[in-house]
Amino acid sequence: MKKTNLLMALAATGLYTTSAVADDHEGAKWSGSGQLGFSMTSGNSDTENLTAGLKIRRESNNWVSDLSLDLLRASNNDVDTAERYTLNTKTGYKFDDNDYVYYGTRWDKDNFSGFDYTITTSVGWGHKFHDTDSHRLITEVGLGYKTEALDIDRSENNGAVLSAKLDYMRQLTETTQFEDVLVVEAGDDNTFIQNDLGFAFKVSEKFAVKLAHQYRHNTDAPAGKDSTDTLVSANLVYDF
Repeated sequence: MKKTNLLMALAATGLYTTSAVADDHEGAKWSGSGQLGFSMTSGNSDTENLTAGLKIRRESNNWVSDLSLDLLRASNNDVDTAERYTLNTKTGYKFDDNDYVYYGTRWDKDNFSGFDYTITTSVGWGHKFHDTDSHRLITEVGLGYKTEALDIDRSENNGAVLSAKLDYMRQLTETTQFEDVLVVEAGDDNTFIQNDLGFAFKVSEKFAVKLAHQYRHNTDAPAGKDSTDTLVSANLVYDF
């Protein structure tokens, strides 16, 4: 099963790489960010918590490609309490400055969710209402196919899903930025919702401190598992 998960992740990454290589080079721009948060206690309680993320974006006259990788690890007295890896890739073809079609993949491996892994592939339409350095509002709607592999008996739920995304950002002050990203994957067996909300406080041209709240919900969680997970984190962000 671990080998299967690795192949899925590599396939998703390969789709991103192929699209980038095939993209037209004229006017192509690269951008991205990396973030890291870590906390540790010792004494009466030994805990370690790590959050990390990487985002890369490449945009040219006709194409836009995105890749993101997120990591969560936590332990208490040497016992793991959280371990999650999420990989997202997306390639879009732009009709104009505001509209594009896309193909995307989301692979999620959460060792404490009751799902061995989930993978969703989708195609859809994206529209930019605003996309500037101070204000962003982008929506996406698509159709896809999702596989959820259950830990309890290694069975799989497969089926079509309706996918949607809302990406909002507003520059509140010269040094403060608000961001909220909502993702929904709705299917017959389960509806997955994730909302990432955060405030970033710029401390230099390249660095910022980000306070973030993540909400994840499955309407039909595996037996014995909670439907909702939340994460509050503080991260150092580097833009490049």
